[in-house]
Amino acid sequence: MNLKLVVASMSVLGLVSCPVLAATQTKHKHHHKVMKQEVHHDYKDMGALPAKDEPACMISQASVVLDGMNQNYGRSMPNPCNPGWFNRIQVSGGVNVDVGKFGNRNTNYMGENYQRLSLNDAYLNVSANVNEWAKAFASISYSNPTTVANNGYPTVYKLSGAAEYSAAYANNIAGTATNNVELEQGYVTLGNFDQSPFFLQVGKQFQDFSRYEIHPITRSLTQSLSETLATALKLGFITPMGFSGSLYGFDDPIVKVGNASKPTNYGASLGYDQPNDQLGYDVGVGYLYNMIGANDVAFNVVNNTGIPGGAYNSRVGAVALYGDVNSGPFSVSARWTTAVQRFNVNDLNKNGVAGLVGGNITGAALSTASGAKPWAAGITGAYGFDAWGRNQNVYLGYQASREAAGLNLPKSRWLVGYGIDVFGKNTNVGIEWDHDMAYSTGNGGTNNNSNLVSVRSSVKFG
Repeated sequence: MNLKLVVASMSVLGLVSCPVLAATQTKHKHHHKVMKQEVHHDYKDMGALPAKDEPACMISQASVVLDGMNQNYGRSMPNPCNPGWFNRIQVSGGVNVDVGKFGNRNTNYMGENYQRLSLNDAYLNVSANVNEWAKAFASISYSNPTTVANNGYPTVYKLSGAAEYSAAYANNIAGTATNNVELEQGYVTLGNFDQSPFFLQVGKQFQDFSRYEIHPITRSLTQSLSETLATALKLGFITPMGFSGSLYGFDDPIVKVGNASKPTNYGASLGYDQPNDQLGYDVGVGYLYNMIGANDVAFNVVNNTGIPGGAYNSRVGAVALYGDVNSGPFSVSARWTTAVQRFNVNDLNKNGVAGLVGGNITGAALSTASGAKPWAAGITGAYGFDAWGRNQNVYLGYQASREAAGLNLPKSRWLVGYGIDVFGKNTNVGIEWDHDMAYSTGNGGTNNNSNLVSVRSSVKFG
């Protein structure tokens, strides 16, 4: 018996991030259409197929959207249709190895991995069906891409101005954490979508602010402004009509100047999903009360203030918009994240180092400097196809930012990538080229163009 695979334009490798745009329900296996790097959601086949007279297990649209709200598209997820251990425990995982980095490996941009050989992400996901109203999920991960500790910069830059691949992993806001095994996610979900559209989640998770892929080859500019990993309490809903939303609260990663404890942050989201093979789409908006909650933003504010232990002066709100559409093998995704107020000039100034005394990251803000109001946007188009008996995909994207030099982001980026399944399904190889254009020297950049070519090998199991 052949199972129908709903394979997205980007199902190969994990080369780009995007939303749910696949069939609402599928037997045993569910693959989401994606715009860029990985399939949005990958439920692995586990266990035997049902007998002909037994009803087929169906994965609900609510389950798919819920994983998207937790930024788990593109991950190898446990299959709830698997009998497993007494139909309660499911296990899956994956390994992403970045096997080559060629070109400019010292441009110091957030989100880029400059390690020649790194285990960007090796993860094991465990899901438990406690009962019909309670579920638990945990993701154990190891990751060793570029960090402040291994980026090759002189010691003087270790805690001042040096960028890294991601400040979310190991909550490395101060730039002092080492790579090790982490409980990246761990949360409990209380709810029963057969009885009610509402659910409650508590635990460590990626917050429902924008849409992105965890551990992509290169993190997008919008992901650097949006990725928020924290222990949180979330109340949400998912309706059969496609509407979803959430309210959540968590503690900021750093304190406010003059306070001893970390302030409580909160956010809200609203989305609409219509997954379909022939024509699917989704749109959504998110609000974050304090942009300091985004891990990379907090990391760079700590670098800019130079306050021991890290602190910020003023709150700045943020908004994120996302949208995706797919038709057959074609897909397009768009992202936009922006601050809604200007940062305090002593937290993040408009022109990065150019707005500091002596053009030095350790200097105070110039009297003429103003606070930054950063934003980033991106659009990616992809085409998935089958050739030589292998699923393949190509994608092209453009990203841009403004007033984000102090966040160690380029002014713009072109990217192109290709991926192919090898040795059958769930084993993938891909290559991505990023062409970055820096801010001018007057705006805190180097005024240089740079190129980074990355090769990744990926395996999923479970």
